[in-house]
Amino acid sequence: MKTRLLVLCSLVLLVSPAAFARGKKAAPTAPGTYKSWGPDIDQIEILQSFKTTDYDKIIVQPFDTSKAPLPDPKEKWYGTLKSALQSSTTWFMEKFPGELKLKTTVEEGTKPDKKSKTLVLRSTVDKMDPGSRAGRYFGGFGSGSASSTVTTEFVDSKSGKVLARVTQGRRSGGTFKGGGGSDLDVMRDSIHAIAEDMARVLNEFQ
Repeated sequence: MKTRLLVLCSLVLLVSPAAFARGKKAAPTAPGTYKSWGPDIDQIEILQSFKTTDYDKIIVQPFDTSKAPLPDPKEKWYGTLKSALQSSTTWFMEKFPGELKLKTTVEEGTKPDKKSKTLVLRSTVDKMDPGSRAGRYFGGFGSGSASSTVTTEFVDSKSGKVLARVTQGRRSGGTFKGGGGSDLDVMRDSIHAIAEDMARVLNEFQ
């Protein structure tokens, strides 16, 4: 009886991973608009089917921050938010290349060669908020979290066509940071998270 039970348990352990792998659905890559898509993406609009393996280079254009609302210049965090917006492209590039599973060159630039097989990332910061450091320090459980929302378009350099458009928001509560983390620290972390998300999106299109 014990031998039979051990054999049965062994079979379950062997079969379960395979069954799990079969049951895991791949994120859809067909044209359409999807919410809660794939690797925790808020919304993606796929306008044209594409494969990232068709591209030799990825160029990340400087973020457009002109649409992000700013507080009254008299507010203490006005300068901090301006600085964060100016740093958004740099912060994005700190994380984005390392999360890609593609064997491709990633560069920051403005005018890609239309003759090359280049995928362009064109991003707009929709909003950015430093939250409250006091809230992060005393509140906990996400209180006072910083947040950022970015819309990124994946553009075929040669045709100029937008292949997909992703809108993604991330929050950062300053966890494990002294005093809840500075406003710049947590806003940077939210952009880092979005950068990792955009890389994971492209990984789905191989």
